Amino acid sequence: LVGSEMCIRDRYTLINMVVNVGGQLMNQVLLFISRMVFIHYLSAAYLGVNGLFTDVLGILNLAELGVGTAMIYSLYEPAAKNDEHRLAQLMNLYRLLYRIVAVVVLLVGLALMPFLGFFIKDSSGIEHLRLIYLMYVANSVCSYLLSYKNSIYLAYQKAYVRNLWAQLCDAVKTLFQIVLIVLTGNFILYLAVQFVMQFIPNIIVSVKVDKEFPYLKECRELPEKEKFHGILRNVGAMSFHKLGTVIVRNTDSLLMSSFVGLLSVGIYSNYKLVLSGINNLMDKFSNAFTGSLGNLGAIEDETRVYSIYRELDLLFFVIYAYWTAGLFALFNAFITLCFGAEYCFSTATVAVLVTEFYVSGQRKVNLLFREAKGLFWYDRYKPLFESAINLAASLLLVQKFGVAGILGGTVISTVTTCLWMEPYILMRYGIREDWQGKLKDYFVRYAERVAVVAALAAVSYGWVSFCPAKNIGWFLLDGVLYTLLFGAVMVVLHRNAPEFNQLKGRVTAVMKRRES
Repeated sequence: LVGSEMCIRDRYTLINMVVNVGGQLMNQVLLFISRMVFIHYLSAAYLGVNGLFTDVLGILNLAELGVGTAMIYSLYEPAAKNDEHRLAQLMNLYRLLYRIVAVVVLLVGLALMPFLGFFIKDSSGIEHLRLIYLMYVANSVCSYLLSYKNSIYLAYQKAYVRNLWAQLCDAVKTLFQIVLIVLTGNFILYLAVQFVMQFIPNIIVSVKVDKEFPYLKECRELPEKEKFHGILRNVGAMSFHKLGTVIVRNTDSLLMSSFVGLLSVGIYSNYKLVLSGINNLMDKFSNAFTGSLGNLGAIEDETRVYSIYRELDLLFFVIYAYWTAGLFALFNAFITLCFGAEYCFSTATVAVLVTEFYVSGQRKVNLLFREAKGLFWYDRYKPLFESAINLAASLLLVQKFGVAGILGGTVISTVTTCLWMEPYILMRYGIREDWQGKLKDYFVRYAERVAVVAALAAVSYGWVSFCPAKNIGWFLLDGVLYTLLFGAVMVVLHRNAPEFNQLKGRVTAVMKRRES
């Protein structure tokens, strides 16, 4: 039975990964084309408004309070046991909570509208600013109306069902937006397409859920009082985490717009497009494991959980190390080729940017397992300290270092809180057996890995600076050479590690199953 469960988890993880990553790669290419068209046909000010309002809506989404994460965790166990009645009760609660969230987002969004001028240092050349803002608010509010139904597929490790439709609709949406910008140059039509297209995958999935899980419509009950309180406890804990995430991730553009200028937000948005593309790709990749890890945490012992944790910890390190060192060496060359040299930050700013990217990326595995084990309560106050440190450091450093100071505040807050607290919580309350020794091993590995990434970044940047990429051919050659160097270093460093051999064996087993 255990072996069967492992095969099912591996199979669903692979299917989710192929759909998520394949679709994200396709959409990322379209997004880059869309951004280049956007810059060509609209002013840089509109680029800044797009980045600013996206972050403002991220702050409004604080009203979600982590309801989604807490509810999905609650669905794992009844899904593993195929407890239809309990699943229906939980989904009813999920629907109710998300409708409340939608109303709160709408009211807060409308209340903020009179203060738009406070967040924008220079809004000259932007027409219909309030209408544009209202369209962003409406887009956010409507996203909560049907999206809760996606969670039932995630609980059954079948997130690919929803993701396939979402990726296809995203591709169609981006193509329509490119055509509209070229033909009309109208930013409001650009946003209207985005508003309409977000409904389609949710409607399709809603219809499929109603057909595949008819019992969800037949039951109108909410969970019993004891279960309800347990869920609210997790939602309460997740609200702190949500607050920290929103303040740390969605205030950078606001600070740039207020203290540096809207143009800096536009330049930052190009870098953020690349980093968000990679992060979205990695989110799709990591989300492929979410349902399987939830199932793993519900039915397997902690020894097995820790073994899988070590595999994924190595896998995510290799991926984020590759991106980090490569971005430091080639980021400005890429921005120059795509958008122009006038859209480049200094090397020091890029260094801070990719450092924040790496530090945040190394948290993903710990967060995946925290959610799989439901460990939301133990570090509930951490985000408050993280947020306070982030804002204080960013406000202090922006005065002297500008954009680099704002991003540096994020790095400082993450290092002083998340870097040590999250693995501590996971080892002590999620793994438990010999947690002190495992936590010490984690920090030793972390320090060694930082040194490896720094060395790779320095060497790669050195040769790129000596022979700068002046065209796409040279850029691709630099990328190939860097990839070969990185691959050789990783194999030499990890070829004898047990988790490396376990990963290699898992990949080999998957390939053999595909061949047969």
